Amino acid sequence: MDLALGAVFGLVFGALAGACAFAIAYHEYKRNWSFRGNAAAMALRSGLVAFVFFFLAAVVLVVVFRAVAK
Repeated sequence: MDLALGAVFGLVFGALAGACAFAIAYHEYKRNWSFRGNAAAMALRSGLVAFVFFFLAAVVLVVVFRAVAK
């Protein structure tokens, strides 16, 4: 598997995971939590963490698969 293809998969699935994490977190912050702060900013942070996790996981898996295949 090519590293560029892994990065594309990471971008696509990271974006999907980030969008889902943002939507879920925003809904929960608005619905259930009493807090001081901006719900959108907190949900955006959750979405960013999910994006970074999935992107890095895709890239690391490509590196691992290349190492195993050799």
